[in-house]
Amino acid sequence: MTTSRRTSRFGPSTAIVLLALSLLAAACSGIEAVPTPSTTTTMAPQAVPLLADGPGRYEATVTSGDALRRFVLVVPERILDPAPLLLVFHGFTGSPADVEEQTGFTELAEEHGFLVAYPEGEGRPRSWRADPRRGDRDVEFVRDLVAAISAEVLVDPGRVYAAGMSNGGAMAARLACDASDVIAAVGTVAAPYPLIDCEDSRPVPLVAFHGTADLIVPYEGVEPLFPRVEDWLRGWADRPGCDPDTSVSRITGDVTLTAWTGCRTDVALYTVLDGRHGWPGPREKSWWGSTTDSADASEVIWQFLAGR
Repeated sequence: MTTSRRTSRFGPSTAIVLLALSLLAAACSGIEAVPTPSTTTTMAPQAVPLLADGPGRYEATVTSGDALRRFVLVVPERILDPAPLLLVFHGFTGSPADVEEQTGFTELAEEHGFLVAYPEGEGRPRSWRADPRRGDRDVEFVRDLVAAISAEVLVDPGRVYAAGMSNGGAMAARLACDASDVIAAVGTVAAPYPLIDCEDSRPVPLVAFHGTADLIVPYEGVEPLFPRVEDWLRGWADRPGCDPDTSVSRITGDVTLTAWTGCRTDVALYTVLDGRHGWPGPREKSWWGSTTDSADASEVIWQFLAGR
């Protein structure tokens, strides 16, 4: 893969409940977040097309609302035509580079021929507005980002997906509600699911990973901040007013799969027994102990998304 670090500018367009905030901030990224200084320069809005030099890894910006928002876009050497697009959201305090390394989605994009974008949150520390009470700024950013990428590459509008870790997973789950016209399916890992009312939105398929020993986003939830993981996912499956079929199977020695099917959307939960707060798979790297390397969350998520 040809690596490219260019800055292009497009035209207009969420533990224990008593943990200290600083501890939560450091944890929810899943890996240590050390921002890397940028040495890029800003070009005129349309001076050079984003993909002027073909496939590569592009550090870019898009205007959304009153802000210039940053993201990384990876364009593989071989992409499907039209190309699926996966948006991957970093955790609290994290960065695009963190979640790219943590998940390995760039390598999967090369293998399967899809585009992958790693958006950057706002604030100090960086985070996502997964709670609707914080406004729609990040939802609008996602809409603007998808539109901007689609203007540069032939994106399949029916195959735009979202995935994320922790606070980034919560953001992906929010998009399944508030941007169901854009997002076809969602994958989450260790997410504190937002309290949202999606009665009127299109049911969006969702696959999740969560460890039973997660101290940062407890599997049993922390009321009233966020609900028990299984309760939220079951509610997502039967949200259209249907009682879904439920099946439970063991995938590996420490991973079980609970699937809710037979309704208007499919929901799958991979539960990591004694798993901590991290991204399961061969690249797992967490301050909070082991998740598992017996299941690759990135590969499982992509196969689920790609089948929708």
